[in-house]
Amino acid sequence: MKKVFSVLLAAVMLLGVAVPAFAAGGFTATFTAPSNLPYSGGDFGPAYSFVKTENGVPCFEEDPNGKYYEAKDGNYYTRDQLIESTIPADAKTYSPVLFATGTPVELEIGSTLSFKVLTNSAYNEATAVVYVNGEVAAKNDIGEYTIYVDRNLNIEVKEGVLETNHYSVVLTSGEGYSVKTLKGENYRVVYYGGEFKFRVKLVSGFSDADMSVSVVRGSNSLAEFLGDDADLLSRIDGSSEKLVSDGVDAEGCRTYTIKNITSNCKVIVSGVREKKKADVLSYLKRILKMILDIFHIDTSFLGLDSPISLTYYTVNISENVPAGTDLDYIMVTGTTDPFKMNQFNVMSGESVTIDFVTYDESVKDRLFVTWDPGNTGGTYSNTWKANLNRATGKVYWSTTFMIDNISSTTNVGISLR
Repeated sequence: MKKVFSVLLAAVMLLGVAVPAFAAGGFTATFTAPSNLPYSGGDFGPAYSFVKTENGVPCFEEDPNGKYYEAKDGNYYTRDQLIESTIPADAKTYSPVLFATGTPVELEIGSTLSFKVLTNSAYNEATAVVYVNGEVAAKNDIGEYTIYVDRNLNIEVKEGVLETNHYSVVLTSGEGYSVKTLKGENYRVVYYGGEFKFRVKLVSGFSDADMSVSVVRGSNSLAEFLGDDADLLSRIDGSSEKLVSDGVDAEGCRTYTIKNITSNCKVIVSGVREKKKADVLSYLKRILKMILDIFHIDTSFLGLDSPISLTYYTVNISENVPAGTDLDYIMVTGTTDPFKMNQFNVMSGESVTIDFVTYDESVKDRLFVTWDPGNTGGTYSNTWKANLNRATGKVYWSTTFMIDNISSTTNVGISLR
């Protein structure tokens, strides 16, 4: 069911026809909401949909123009989400049952009206506020609104409360390179449709001749961490996209831009290799080294035994948070999977991302994160995002810090003010 509902979030705004689903008689319900809301990138179209539900699950009806098919498990999926390899030519299509805005829906006295409010992908549905006859309505424990019909109902979502979705970009490091923010700039989250600029800095002795830089969209570092609750986050299929460099900055680093960001992203770099010595003398030295190595003769005088050294630094995490506080976090580096440790090593120049999650709204106003000596660009001001756990209907908050360009032992402090 979770899969069906997450698919709806991305696709339900494509549907424009709503059919009243209740028998006539008694009272009416009228749904009203702003038809269009602007975000930082422009007008994205209708912001809201009111979807009829039963026990928290969206209802579907047959529709010749629908985008969904009924699967063997009784759930509804779009064509690309179906497990079946083929879809019969005469297969029926379905659409979710929507309540049209501005058109009264007739209800029976004593019935129960159940629905969910979805937003299009540019907006954060956790920030939507629903009013019933002027009073704020509460969701049940499975995230739907249920109203006993004993009066006429004016169901309204007002303007000015929705927030635009924003996303994080995980920067990576590897042998011979590090991915960094632009010189003099701090790490930042990106709002829906925005762009993120970064640069790739090579370690001395490595070449970018064969370097390839890509972005994986939809990669979310919290998904593994949350385990069974991974659907707290939008499950958008990740896809790799090769990036073309914007040019070279004053330090000789190649710069890149990720455009039209609509999900969390991770930067992937490959093809960075040690520079090859191509002169004739070097080749002769290497041949001589091979011969001398056979007889276990010291070859250090040839100058070919000193590998390029990579420097690593220790990151220490100090957590001073009262027991029982609802606050979880993980660290993400470019060379390891998400983890939670008090001490670990990172490559010189690497960055460390720290993702925080809490269901306690007061925590987000008291969280205090410091690092010494800090990132070279200055102080990063984090942004909190409200998220909706569609399995429970509860709202949680998440935020991201990034410590960029680690060039010495770094002490990170996590506390509450």
